[in-house]
Order: sequence, then structure tokens, then C-alpha cells
Amino acid sequence: MQLPQDEAPHQTPDEWWYFSGHLLGVDPAGHVHSYGFEYVTFKFLNSGQPPVYFGNFAVTDLTRRTFQYDVRPDSYPVPNAVNSFSLHTQEWTMSGGSGSDTLHADIPGYTMDLKTQTTEPAALHGSNGVIPFGPLGTSDYYSWTSLHTSGTITDHGVPVKVTGLSWMDHQWGAFNLASGAGWDWHSIQLSNGQQYMLYFIRDASGAIVQTLGTRVDKGQTTNLDPSAFSEATTGSWTSPATGITYGSGWRVTLPGGYLTVSPDLVNSELNLASTQGVVYWEGDTAVHGVINGQPVAGAGYTEINPTG
Repeated sequence: MQLPQDEAPHQTPDEWWYFSGHLLGVDPAGHVHSYGFEYVTFKFLNSGQPPVYFGNFAVTDLTRRTFQYDVRPDSYPVPNAVNSFSLHTQEWTMSGGSGSDTLHADIPGYTMDLKTQTTEPAALHGSNGVIPFGPLGTSDYYSWTSLHTSGTITDHGVPVKVTGLSWMDHQWGAFNLASGAGWDWHSIQLSNGQQYMLYFIRDASGAIVQTLGTRVDKGQTTNLDPSAFSEATTGSWTSPATGITYGSGWRVTLPGGYLTVSPDLVNSELNLASTQGVVYWEGDTAVHGVINGQPVAGAGYTEINPTG
């Protein structure tokens, strides 16, 4: 992997640019608002055809205790970009590079306009940015794990100036998406400045067959020994819309201690079966635990891609 060159889109079958974050703001009347957000652009190459793109955007409004999401499809040739990306799915846009990004998306009730600026170098996962992806094959994968974020969330017509911390994943490859495999994925941003990326990849039966972990501490990236960390699900939630049962709450054992990851809103399922052909759970989380004898706390995002 070479950065910033690999920030640009690739001529690979599958690719995504994935932002998630945590935002706080005050509206003109002085009311405090707290949000989580997920905004991703997926690119899928079709044989001999222009790529198909899907934008997914979700807002976790922790003040109203609501979760809303939508999808935007699009199709156009792979942009001929250098050292950066500039993508759109209809009116939604994301662009940037080197940890400096501009995001715009909207759903009924919410319009998001944000800018990000990294405070740390990119984290290259696996072996120089290449990871084993279990039954899905292999993947190129890096993250910006500490993005200072500012901008505006227009909340039901009211502009809320927000600041916060975001995370961006960029993955690409030729994935075996028909394998029935899935995963639990956690991004964790602790208040002590440490970040963790944890991937638990499952085969079609639901068994974990590949674990991947990265710790980032003051910009220094360390691959975790797969035998040195694990995940235990502490609860479950069954979607009334799809009937899928997801893990809901997790205890992650790590070198030096443990973290408890708790969903802020249990119902954070994106049911895109009729539009994108996928269903997954992606939620804002609260994190508490003990690492090296010290209590730690922070925020995260968890994604559950169901198997089968």
C-alpha cells in the first residue's frame, strides 16, 4: 500500500470509504444535541459496465433517541483521481485525502455538512495494509482513526454547530461476497488517545474464523496477536423488521485488560434489502473498561454484518 496514492478509487471489484463519528453541538436556543453518524460510499464494478455506487447515511440522534437512515444509488466510471477521492451518490458527496475530508448527506429531518482533519497518521492494518479476510479472501485496508470533525447538522430545520471525533475506513479488493461470511467490527476511540480496530470475521455458519486487531497509540500502530484478544456477546436483539437476531453488547478481552462495548440505541439496523440487497446493524456505542490497571472510557461504532 502506498499513501496518499491509494486514497484514490481503484479498478477493483469491491471498495468502500466508510466514515463514522460522534458529534456534540448547541443550537441557537442553547439546547445541547448529541449525534452519531455513519456515511459510506460503496463501489461495485460490474463486468463490462460502469460501476454501481451505493451511499448509506444514518444518524443516531442521542438527544431524541432516534435512528434514521437512507440509501442513494448511482452509476458512473471510476474517477481518475490522484492521491484523493471525490465521490457522489446523487446529491450526497464525500471528498478528501490525507485525513482532510468534506462530507455532505441528508435524510428527512437531518442535513449533515462536515469537515474533518486528522490528528494522527493513517493506520495500515495487517501486513503493510493487507489483511486476510477469512472466507471473503484478502483486503487492502487502512483507517484514519482520529479525525477532528466540525460543521453543521441541520436538525429538523434548526442549524446545530457541531464538533467531535470521527473515524474513516477505506477497504478494497476482490471479495467473495457470495461466501455467506459476515463479521463483527468495532472501532473504539478512548479518551486517553488510544484507538482500537477489531474485526471478528465469521463463516456462513456464524463461527469466528479470522480475528484482526490494531491498536493505535499516539500515532504508533501495533497489530494485535489474534490469540491475545477475543469477543464475548453479552446480550442480543431481534429486529422486528427482518427477524434477524444480532449481538447487542460485547465484552472484548485485550492485551492488558478488557473493554465493555454497549450500544447507545439498540435498534440501529439498516434494512436495505429492497434497494441494495443488504441488511446490517451499525450503531454508536459507549465503551468502558480497564487497560493496564487503569480505567478507560470512550466511544465507538460497531457493525454487524449477518452471516448466511
